[in-house]
Amino acid sequence: MRNSSGAEVAEGHYDIRKGAAAYAPIIGAFGALAIPTVTVLFTANKDSAPDKFVVLACGLLVVATIGSLTGSIALAAIGAERDHTANLPAAVMYTAVPVAISIVSVLASFEVLAAIYLEEQKSLFAITTGVGGLAATYFTSFAVGDSWKSGPTDESLKTEWSEKQWIKSKEIAYRKADLVAAVSAVPVAAGLVFRLCNIHWDLNSTGANWLVAAGLVLSMAGTFAGVQRTKHAMYDSEQKGIRAWEAYSTSLGVGLYTLALLMFLP
Repeated sequence: MRNSSGAEVAEGHYDIRKGAAAYAPIIGAFGALAIPTVTVLFTANKDSAPDKFVVLACGLLVVATIGSLTGSIALAAIGAERDHTANLPAAVMYTAVPVAISIVSVLASFEVLAAIYLEEQKSLFAITTGVGGLAATYFTSFAVGDSWKSGPTDESLKTEWSEKQWIKSKEIAYRKADLVAAVSAVPVAAGLVFRLCNIHWDLNSTGANWLVAAGLVLSMAGTFAGVQRTKHAMYDSEQKGIRAWEAYSTSLGVGLYTLALLMFLP
């Protein structure tokens, strides 16, 4: 595309800093909403409900609370960045992990509650968990799309720098974003098919603890890695743009966790 003077120009891109700043309060509020539900679970009469269901529902809501609150703080830190440096898209992908885990965990907790109170409808809530997982993997992958714009502000320096990066141009960025989203959606799609075919395994109390622990580990790992990735390059070192293994591991982590939920929810 050319501008009015005839020069080549790449028009249209998202500023990842503004997006992170806008999402931070929304994500924080979302996590806080899980707290009243946990209180109700602990105080309501559950004589007819298996203890493992109550443990799993409460555990998933706790994961959602921790993931949302830590994710919102990390997003706020990214929103406070002054320059659009190359490390920010990768930082957003890492930070998207606890946020995505939070969303999927809330949906999964609804399925567990349905298993307690609306047993005939629990399959519907399992499907909504899978659909939420598909959305989560897509939005986690979305940061790759405009990662081409970040990097050194000096155009002559950026041209040479871009040649050594995984994302070298706008066209490559959009193509890779679509590929990451498609690959990450495969585990979720498989889980949905298994669930529609009524293929899943029952958890005992120990299994419920492990499932909750996996969500906590993924959430905290994503938060820690995201904050670490916001570290700026030193004067004598190059900016580190997003790398292929970072893009795939973050988005696939969300997809695999959703698959585990679909296979082990009651």
